[in-house]
Amino acid sequence: MSGAAITAAGVVSPLGTGVAEFREGLHTARCGIDHIACFDVSHFPTDFGAEVRADGKVVQMPQGADRKAAFLRQALQELSAQGGLDRYAPSVRRLNLGAGIDYFDFLGYLERSAGQNWRDFSVRSSRVVEALAGEFDIAGGHLANVSACVASTQAIGLSMRQIRANPGTTVVCGGFDSMLSHLHYMGFYHLGALSNWPGEAAGACRPFDRRRCGLVIGEGAAVYQLEDPAQADPAKILGFLSGYASTMDAYMVTDPDPGAQQLANAALLAIADAGLTPDDIDSVDLHGTGTYKNALAEARALEIVFGGRYREIPVFALKGQIGHLIGGCGAMELLGVIDALQEQRILPSVNCEEIDPELPLNIVRGEPLALPLRHILKINAAFGGQNTAMVLSAP
Repeated sequence: MSGAAITAAGVVSPLGTGVAEFREGLHTARCGIDHIACFDVSHFPTDFGAEVRADGKVVQMPQGADRKAAFLRQALQELSAQGGLDRYAPSVRRLNLGAGIDYFDFLGYLERSAGQNWRDFSVRSSRVVEALAGEFDIAGGHLANVSACVASTQAIGLSMRQIRANPGTTVVCGGFDSMLSHLHYMGFYHLGALSNWPGEAAGACRPFDRRRCGLVIGEGAAVYQLEDPAQADPAKILGFLSGYASTMDAYMVTDPDPGAQQLANAALLAIADAGLTPDDIDSVDLHGTGTYKNALAEARALEIVFGGRYREIPVFALKGQIGHLIGGCGAMELLGVIDALQEQRILPSVNCEEIDPELPLNIVRGEPLALPLRHILKINAAFGGQNTAMVLSAP
């Protein structure tokens, strides 16, 4: 198969730390969204977040710590422990990661900034990736991609292309992010993007639901090892990344293009890159932010891609469980796609209780849907009009 084999994974998430705990959370429809506990949100009118948990408890860190950097290191440790990197010399290992905005210690700056440069309170994501490449003996090159909500899917897609061009290499790829801090949370609040759900916190993010009312910021890290399928150990293959594409519509800084032509083009190009047609796609994992406009644009994109079949093809979204990880969202959601391919069923989209009548989509709800799954299309979209699509195929 042309593309790349996914042979190892590591994750730190709102559903738990480690792949086993994450998948157990998926299977039990556990929701990682609650009232924020990792920093003081008493001055915000909304306080929902999807914080990283370990053994069911929110992970706490001291003020000034870059949470996302710690999550990334832990995810890389889980992946490295699986031994796949040891099969390759350090010089042919690469590290490509998507991230969000650099961490800034806002409280530290307010308290101790006299005579100091503001950069002294900032942690650059590129420096984090560089340091971890050294720590894990990845000497073939590294990249930190910061293209908002498609950062991690672009990093993964680039990695697949590098494997195609250089089959003797291996690439560790994925994404990491945490915007659960005063400055970043305030930014999303002032954009008017955050959920103002009046009920229980677990219901705050509602992708494609009639009562959807905004996104919930999440955090965490998810990483994967990619190898050429001919080089990979067949017993370790979790799935295949068989197609990828990225497009730009440049409609608005924050809003998706309601016509969704470029989002649809990304999907069509990714499907063609996998050597498939839209009729070969068995399901779609949607971006599903829980915002009003995102849902309409994704429905329109599916109509362009699948024609009349767009009302029938089963679709799902994970952000109702894990929140929106911004720079790391696509990477973490990819683990849900791998789970679907391995288990040959689609799990219900949490909090999609009453589908918006404007969205004639076959969203899996209530109970898991068992069906033969060979190829799943995954799409993501970002501020600035950026779109990505990937095709994942069963091992």
